[in-house]
Amino acid sequence: MEQTGSLPGELPSFSQPCPPSYRHTLALPPRTSSLMATIGYPNLDSYTQNTLALEFPDSAAVSGAVQQHEKNCRWTRLKRVVGRSLSARSTSSVNSLKPLPPISDTDSADYSIRALYTYSAAENAQTTWRDSEYDKQLNGAVASLKNDVLYGAREMADSALSKLSSLIVAAATTAQNRNELWEMTIFVAKELSKARPSMAAAITSCLLRALDEVSKLWEALDEKRNKAPDDLAAMARRQIVRILEKRKEAGMRLSDNFAERLRAYCRQRLDNTHTLTILTLSNSNTIRASILTTLSTLIFLNLNLLILESRPRFEGATMASQLVSSTSADARSRLRIRILPDCAVATAAKDAQLVLLGAKRISASGDVSSKIGSLAAAVCIKTLNPKAQIVAISDVDKIVAKGVEEVEKETHPASEMLECWRDETRRELASRIVDGSVEVFDEWFEWVPAEYVDGYVTENGILDTEGVEKVAEETGELREKIFG
Repeated sequence: MEQTGSLPGELPSFSQPCPPSYRHTLALPPRTSSLMATIGYPNLDSYTQNTLALEFPDSAAVSGAVQQHEKNCRWTRLKRVVGRSLSARSTSSVNSLKPLPPISDTDSADYSIRALYTYSAAENAQTTWRDSEYDKQLNGAVASLKNDVLYGAREMADSALSKLSSLIVAAATTAQNRNELWEMTIFVAKELSKARPSMAAAITSCLLRALDEVSKLWEALDEKRNKAPDDLAAMARRQIVRILEKRKEAGMRLSDNFAERLRAYCRQRLDNTHTLTILTLSNSNTIRASILTTLSTLIFLNLNLLILESRPRFEGATMASQLVSSTSADARSRLRIRILPDCAVATAAKDAQLVLLGAKRISASGDVSSKIGSLAAAVCIKTLNPKAQIVAISDVDKIVAKGVEEVEKETHPASEMLECWRDETRRELASRIVDGSVEVFDEWFEWVPAEYVDGYVTENGILDTEGVEKVAEETGELREKIFG
């Protein structure tokens, strides 16, 4: 969101617009320009047009590819009619499409989207989607997300997107037509988005944007609405692979945006000391990546990191360990880390020049839901060190539509707090906790009001509260369009 620059003598803020050189633009490959005019989809956005170009890189081959595809569809439908087993067929009968690029060993663990579901036509006819293998797989996917407490919102969103891809392929073995496949797909997205309340913003927005792209692709390549569900699922699968790759690029772009904004910030506020003290907590993958990018690109900068240990799982200490193990010898020589107990937040706030908050969710008004302890850090900074600034680093997917800010609180078992207590203390209090006479705090996240936040760093640039509100409106419109 563009704003006017700072007034003379005013300290620079993270919410001020970046110079043009800091902005990132994504250009379509040159080969797509002539194709877009030929293929005749003027109303599609550039991302969908680019996808069509990837599917059919040569405009002259479009008609031939479509004809071959229709022959394959007719042959597939004929085999279904006679009840021939489809177990040996590919997940896609579109021979004219380019093969998927290979997925690395690292990706394959998280993005396993192979088709594992093959039924005969007779089996499909006797099974309803509510009690099919698809339904069992959906329940398993929801349980997997619900029980995953190791990863952050961004990783959870990627995992949900991968599961959506697999389940669309599974649904195609049961769905009778495109409408039913879409209905099953929407049901999947809603169930996945509800699996983890605290991560719902990132998961839901990611799935909504993916489904919007899939819907546009289906409209473009299936105008007559006569393609078989398995062919539609194959298209969706390929599109989601591309979206996952684009999300990786967006993550790197976010880190670059932070480093470039920090360069200008340091130039005006460090008075040539070349040392910046940052306070943070928990173990945000986005913050960790931003710090590593900063160390590798701003080679003049020395970083003092004050990291709160972040009970009850001590994610802050984990992040410190990961930062040390991920930096080069040169970067490590410019990085000094101090781990503090959560109760020392006021002491840490006195020395900090910048506070970095990870976000699980950002409301339409700019409030930030972050790890417990974030509000204490924000209040201490604004009270004890008002010249310091507080910055939220987040994907735009975590910005929710107006009216959906309040969600069910995510709680965790008391055992997570008890683990680090003395054995004698645990034994003494165990029965009291069971009968309810002693209560153990079990919430992991809390809200930091927008009035404490000076800026929001995203993959789309630096936002202020007005920019956050605009993204929230767009997310709300997309939610209404997809989920109704």
